[in-house]
Amino acid sequence: MKKLILPIALCLILTSTSYAEDIKGEAIDSLSTARTFVEKGKYSKAIDEINYALAKINELTAAGLIKFIPDPPSGFTLDNQQSQGIGAGASITGTAGASAGYSNPNGGHINLNIAIGGLTGKMGSLAAFGQIFAGMAQPSTGGQTTQIRVQGYTGTQTYNSQDMSGTLTFQVGDKNSVTIEGSDIESADILKQLANNIDFAGLEENY
Repeated sequence: MKKLILPIALCLILTSTSYAEDIKGEAIDSLSTARTFVEKGKYSKAIDEINYALAKINELTAAGLIKFIPDPPSGFTLDNQQSQGIGAGASITGTAGASAGYSNPNGGHINLNIAIGGLTGKMGSLAAFGQIFAGMAQPSTGGQTTQIRVQGYTGTQTYNSQDMSGTLTFQVGDKNSVTIEGSDIESADILKQLANNIDFAGLEENY
């Protein structure tokens, strides 16, 4: 069995590398075409080519985010993971993002979202303020908002014991945000467990 695993893993690596090289090639070709259009004074066409190249570069950025999808917390399994690069809407939605879903046999679910750049990438700090003020303005209904530290990063955590749901948000550097949402979870500790598995320092350094 071990003899089969290595060739399969190697094949996946080579396929991924080839895919990335294809995307790089497309981005370079579009930038070259954009330069030609600029020289000819066809600026609108040049913008189209630049936007396409940007979309391809964001795809490469998003693909790199997959390695920051963490292992599941105790008792949970990783159900799915995906990444997405953003084109023209990058100023709002961010240049790239990655997400993952986790579940346990008791019906608990956790969703993880990583956003890079744009307004979405700054939502961690904005969400923190929103959750704090919402907690101050509303009467207690079983929910609680607290700040916690994980690996030197401050997160804003909310948890409602009545519906067993919670959210944990982090602002990682100036451009990156991490949001963890849980439903049918026994405590907010589960959200923190997942956060402890995330390479926040690597995420900030690379993006």
